[in-house]
Amino acid sequence: MNSEHFEAARQSEADYHQRFYEDHDLFENGTWMSEPGPVVMEMLERLLLHKEDLMVLDLGCGVGRNTIPVAERLKGSLSKVKGVDLLEDAADKLKSNAAEFGVDHLVEAEAADVEHFAIAEDAYDYILACSCLEHTSSMEALTDTLTAMRKGTKLGGIHCITMSTDVEEVDRKTAKSTEGLIELNIPQKQAMELLDRSYEEWNVLIKQAVPQSIEEEKDGRRIDFRCNLITFVAQKIQ
Repeated sequence: MNSEHFEAARQSEADYHQRFYEDHDLFENGTWMSEPGPVVMEMLERLLLHKEDLMVLDLGCGVGRNTIPVAERLKGSLSKVKGVDLLEDAADKLKSNAAEFGVDHLVEAEAADVEHFAIAEDAYDYILACSCLEHTSSMEALTDTLTAMRKGTKLGGIHCITMSTDVEEVDRKTAKSTEGLIELNIPQKQAMELLDRSYEEWNVLIKQAVPQSIEEEKDGRRIDFRCNLITFVAQKIQ
């Protein structure tokens, strides 16, 4: 991807999410923010079987779809949940949402580009990267981000990754299909191969890809955002 295409994709994605967060409330029915990802909460419970106080990192956190429910579940512990998002407004809304839901003492929010965010080594029990890694700038950046995530994870820690691959946009008015304008649009097979290599020394708990279609308004058009959505969960065992 050349820099011009990347910047166009980055701006398009930023504009879409900015508008979406302005127009919709966290956990609003009928939106993709209506509830946390089920696998996110399932893996949290797995960790809590063995440890009460957790350090959690939510990359691409938005306004808290996963961050807030995770923090709510960890109330009463000495846990900390750090959310990182590209948009300053999203980080600010995460802070206000944390206060509204009574978990601001657990939640820290930071505006940063995930691929340039410094992850401290051996710091986290749980790292979420939900619909996040496809917004890195290149395969090299994606690989480097995965490396930093692995180094930043404690023994026994879990990574929960969801990633859109083979992205296309179908105009709901004309039915015309075009390649999705997203920063890193790679085939499912290529993404899976990278994840397999990256986590070959971990215990892979979930590995699947399913077709997904979401109706969106993007760049002034009503579209179906279609992709093969990967869910990949792995636990550090050595």
